Amino acid sequence: MHLDKRASDILLNTYWSSNGWRRDPTVAPDDFNYAKSKGLMFDPVRLSHDQAILAALNAASAVGQEDVANAFIASLGSRRLDLRSCLGSYAVVRHLREHRMSARNGPGCDYCGEYDHDKAALDLNVLSFERIKWGGVRHSQPSYIAFDLDTLRKTPRPSPSARDFAMLKLILHVAASMPPAARLSDLDKALAKVLPSNSAERRVLIGILGYAGIITDPTRSDFRQRFVPCEEREQTPWHKDDWPYPVQWWTGSHGVQMAAITDWFPRLADF
Repeated sequence: MHLDKRASDILLNTYWSSNGWRRDPTVAPDDFNYAKSKGLMFDPVRLSHDQAILAALNAASAVGQEDVANAFIASLGSRRLDLRSCLGSYAVVRHLREHRMSARNGPGCDYCGEYDHDKAALDLNVLSFERIKWGGVRHSQPSYIAFDLDTLRKTPRPSPSARDFAMLKLILHVAASMPPAARLSDLDKALAKVLPSNSAERRVLIGILGYAGIITDPTRSDFRQRFVPCEEREQTPWHKDDWPYPVQWWTGSHGVQMAAITDWFPRLADF
């Protein structure tokens, strides 16, 4: 149930070096074909906005909420970040409705933020890289949601263990116990003590729990209650805030939202 190491290394080395992102990512044809045969690299696709929405909705209907939650929990002990990604994607798409492209305020759809990829091809390999490297970074983008959830459906995955549930409890306890004035950067540092991870992975994890409505400001709309259109995702006034909506508004005073925890992880109380 582990990712094929050679295929994973090919994908990661295509885009990443010891100095960070590669400026001109390239991959040898034989390596590409091998990684493709293992489901980690892909040919480019052309996908219109409407096709992306339909693909995201179809992918969500093909997996269940329990499948998504179990994959997320199992990722905590295994550090299978590709499995961790799905909770953020599913949380966002759960209340998404089918709609037509409307781009009055820019190139992306005013409602969902998706672009048309029917003229310029969508590179699924970048999405695959981000999914494996960090647990995804585009959970609110329908084309990524479709890719993420469809890949999860095809991926053999372990069931969460008692250790995984215990780790989830620790993560939620840390978030619930932060001082009222704590910021997300403080939570990131605190989680380093209980979760095998680097800061980039923890930041994505925190963002995913925000999409799920667990770590969020309860006075603001979150995706657990309804799909929040792009136009309504108010950004913070803080300088260089690169946290995603809605987790970006969280402080320690908000703790964790117990209703959301019960919604996503009903078995947690048994461990």
